[in-house]
Amino acid sequence: MYKKIVFSIFLVFFMVGVSFFAFGHGKESTLLEDVNKDGNVNIQDLVLVAAALGQPGDRSADQNPDVNRDGTVDVLDLVRVSNRFGETEQGDNSTYHDIQDNIFDKSCANSACHASPQNSADLNLTYGQSYHDLVNRVPRNAAAAAAGMKLIDPGNPDNSFLLTKLMGPESPEFGGRMPFGMGPLHKGKIDAIRTWIAAGVPQEGKVPGIGDLGVLRDPQEVFNPPPPPAPGEGYQIHLPPFKIEPGTEREVFYATQIKDENGQPIEEDIFINRVEIFYPSGSHHFIVYRLTEKGLAEGIQNREVNPSIGVNPEDQFRELDPKDPPQVSQVFGNFGIHRLFVVGTQTDDTLFQFPKGVGLRLPGNTVYDLNSHYINLLGDETLIGETYVNIYTIPEEEVEYEAVEIFVSNRGINVPPGLTRVAKLTWYVEDELRARGHDPDTALNVFLLTSHMHRHGELFEIFQDSTGNLLHRSIAYDDAPIDLFDPVLVLEPDDGIRFQCTHNNYDKNVPLQFGLTSEDEMCIIFGYYYIPVEKAGEIIQ
Repeated sequence: MYKKIVFSIFLVFFMVGVSFFAFGHGKESTLLEDVNKDGNVNIQDLVLVAAALGQPGDRSADQNPDVNRDGTVDVLDLVRVSNRFGETEQGDNSTYHDIQDNIFDKSCANSACHASPQNSADLNLTYGQSYHDLVNRVPRNAAAAAAGMKLIDPGNPDNSFLLTKLMGPESPEFGGRMPFGMGPLHKGKIDAIRTWIAAGVPQEGKVPGIGDLGVLRDPQEVFNPPPPPAPGEGYQIHLPPFKIEPGTEREVFYATQIKDENGQPIEEDIFINRVEIFYPSGSHHFIVYRLTEKGLAEGIQNREVNPSIGVNPEDQFRELDPKDPPQVSQVFGNFGIHRLFVVGTQTDDTLFQFPKGVGLRLPGNTVYDLNSHYINLLGDETLIGETYVNIYTIPEEEVEYEAVEIFVSNRGINVPPGLTRVAKLTWYVEDELRARGHDPDTALNVFLLTSHMHRHGELFEIFQDSTGNLLHRSIAYDDAPIDLFDPVLVLEPDDGIRFQCTHNNYDKNVPLQFGLTSEDEMCIIFGYYYIPVEKAGEIIQ
């Protein structure tokens, strides 16, 4: 029996790869059953849940016994804690983690300043050590120490010398502004540190009122374009510079083609197994789509061109109007009909690579739609957005397996004000084989899964349909973990993937539904599988 899946028009995310490399500290914390946040699921967590039975969940609490985030503490939460006894936390999902990633790592923790071997001012700002070296420590600066200041004084931003140095000391005896030799930090980053200090500098958990620090570009930050792949190893595609005025955000599309060294479009199919994506800070996401024959025939690439967007007015950018509902958007067309996803990221300087012998086929003479979303809501100057993509090819004779993207969206989201709802959907292998034209007896070798929600999303879980095994869990709507399977997850033709999203409509007076903006919601799984070349159907045109 054919089990129909509804596909989304739009995707706003994410980093992908099998061998995945990016700056940061790994996947986000997702061990919800560790209620008391001590790093282990044990009897203490079970006691906390039992003591709260019948009570509503508290989404803002540091210790929330509503483990499944359905709004009520009940026997289902007890079962979840019991089933994960003995597990330990492997990641970090905290404001401290975000500040480390986007401020200390980027601007402070290098070998010439506040990291080994220099450890300037006896201060090491690498992950973990930064907390120890900052909180309640007396500054080396004599004037600051005499004034009774601490590097970080929990609950007291005005007595925290770190904040004084980042803002720029008014008194010369306090020394110069930091970071040294790099220019000032974005005001939004300084405000985030102030808010974190005022909240008592918690090392775990999220502090309310701090947004996505990854989209804030420091005023004097410089973006250096990467060199293209060496001749014969691959190609570079470029989304040209475009403007994002202060107090705004902008999402654009730019049609282009992969061209050879003579500037001619590549006519033959190519296989790729490595992609590098580079862009300056400020981007919420970047996606490479390819337009289908139907999309090109209907002129998707020519709709709503706005010459005022590009730094060079000759560059033909199109802009998404977020007020347009997805079913009538004249920019996107229909995902799966007019455009197909190739690759995307939410992190600058991203590298991903498929396993040996696995290649993703890109048909020749294809038009690619480069989609970039930049945010400048807290800025006071116009930002310039730009992206470079290096794609590395693999000879067709070396391709033993074809990689195929998994992209499934549940658009059946409807959460009334003040309530929590769970949206569920199952993706069936037999439907995928039929839709793609693969041999019907083919097993799918899944090697990557991740997810995407917007800000009202509290919990995303993916399960193998036949076994019920948990494959992926995310509680970080803006930075979902990337789950890589080694060995690969084998899905037989009678198997599938179940996924569910928990959305909490706690701050809107209208129903929460599927949509394109951050005020709407999404419930999307994305990943890749591979199958033997001889079992793969023809690529969708």
